[in-house]
Amino acid sequence: MTPCEFVRTLREEVAGHPAVTHPFLRRFAVGGLARWQLWGYASQHYHLVCFFTAYPEAIASRTPDAEVRRLLRDILEDEYMRPQSFARSHPALYRRFLRAVGFGEGEWNQVLLLPATRAFVQLHLDMTLRSWLEALGAVGPGHEWAIPLMFPHLVAGIEQSLLLDPAALEYFQLHITLDVEHGKALEESLLRWATTDQHQEEIRRGAQRSLDARAAFWSTLSEQLFEDLSPTPAVGWNKACVEVCPRDAHWTRREEDVLPLLDEARRASSFLDSALLYAASDAWMDA
Repeated sequence: MTPCEFVRTLREEVAGHPAVTHPFLRRFAVGGLARWQLWGYASQHYHLVCFFTAYPEAIASRTPDAEVRRLLRDILEDEYMRPQSFARSHPALYRRFLRAVGFGEGEWNQVLLLPATRAFVQLHLDMTLRSWLEALGAVGPGHEWAIPLMFPHLVAGIEQSLLLDPAALEYFQLHITLDVEHGKALEESLLRWATTDQHQEEIRRGAQRSLDARAAFWSTLSEQLFEDLSPTPAVGWNKACVEVCPRDAHWTRREEDVLPLLDEARRASSFLDSALLYAASDAWMDA
């Protein structure tokens, strides 16, 4: 397969992946979300946002290609919003959204992280250690190609649930447009390196693993936030969210027992090799 054929095929695979067409996104887009549901979603997604720049930073430090490094550095400048103030970095823009939906300062750090949330980050850190081409597949097709297809559903659901200042949604609107440009830039990198079957396999594996992790993330949020989409009652984590933020009248306490963490991890992260995942996490922390 030529590099152009490979990239075209991979774009089609991304557009049709369950992470992009997930029922969670369609349900979220309908709106009518209680504040506890918005808080639950946002507290988990924020963790993914905070870690994103670690992946292109790692790829840029490992790639032997100076042009790929330059393209990644340009993307990172956009993520950090330099030379503008740090208050406009992408995590800072997301915190603006968190405040708008009712989080007090720092409360976003008090909500427990779901196993699928931790797994998403650990999986991507693992890929940066394994292969820079695999990580490029995760960041390019897995993120920059997929996000403009997923985020309009999130914006629609938020706007159908709360009346917010448009500035509160800048993080989402920015990524719907900016990631199209980032995706084009990263496509150039893919075309430079998707010249052998081995390289194409590594890139596709990274995209697939990233999107599989995203699908598991959406599935876990579905279980926790939307009982009509879940085969089992949402339990445990959403109750903990309520207890972290008792001052908000929109949160509804639930009476179910908290599921054991390991059982929840098995259910939410069955797509992963758990031993490899946690070993990779420990290796990264020790590096």
